[in-house]
Amino acid sequence: MVKITEPEYILMKKYIEEHCGIFLEDGKEYLIESRLSDLLIETGSNSFQELHFKARTDYTNKLRDRIIDAMTTNETLWFRDESLWSYLREVAIPSIIDKALKTGRARIWSAASSTGQEPYSILMLIDEVAKTKGMLSILDKIEIIATDISSSALFLAMAAKYDSMTINRGLPLDKKLKYFTQQKNVWVFDQELKKKVKFKKFNLQESFISLGTFDLILLRYVTIYFSSDFKKILYEKIANALVPKGTLILGATESLRGFTDKFEITYHKNALVNIKK
Repeated sequence: MVKITEPEYILMKKYIEEHCGIFLEDGKEYLIESRLSDLLIETGSNSFQELHFKARTDYTNKLRDRIIDAMTTNETLWFRDESLWSYLREVAIPSIIDKALKTGRARIWSAASSTGQEPYSILMLIDEVAKTKGMLSILDKIEIIATDISSSALFLAMAAKYDSMTINRGLPLDKKLKYFTQQKNVWVFDQELKKKVKFKKFNLQESFISLGTFDLILLRYVTIYFSSDFKKILYEKIANALVPKGTLILGATESLRGFTDKFEITYHKNALVNIKK
């Protein structure tokens, strides 16, 4: 593994934060070494300084995207955090369905959706609630947008095909049998139902205006990688992207406290819920 020098680390951490918002603290040199060494060798670079120069001068941005892909964690699983999904099942999804019935449209955004487990988990919940209420056609009035900065993660998400290890990470057996078909060692999500999710490559540093507004936004286990300054900017943008009384869901270890006053922080059982004021 190629070792990174202190000046090179400063260059690379600044480049990474500039292009995807990930903030690396001091002492995280090993992350760059472990995740970018293969790319350094692949590009014929003799040092991380040379890799940085090539990324800066690559006007196709292909190398930039490869670096972002390598640095993005993409850690996810089905129905992550039981208390959250209890809230979604009992409160948020019924509310979304009611909004769609009354206005003809409701919108959900799974930001930083990784390889698709979160938006597909949401879709399964909506499908089950809609079937229980005998109103399956409501799915046509609910838009689920899923975005991620990683091209490779989005490719896997859109394929909706998962290996045996991935499929068993949090997915209940009844949903596995109901929504997936096994093809040798791969489990394939319902190919018609998956069309209800619209995937889009998106950098959270960009303007949210083109995305429109949402009733529910999930931004989970992402802001833990961002600086405090970027969090403040990001939460303001999120607030502007939510309709009045819209809901923001963060990861179980994340909080808006100290970053924005645009939300009322409440609880549903053990799930922390942020409602736009």
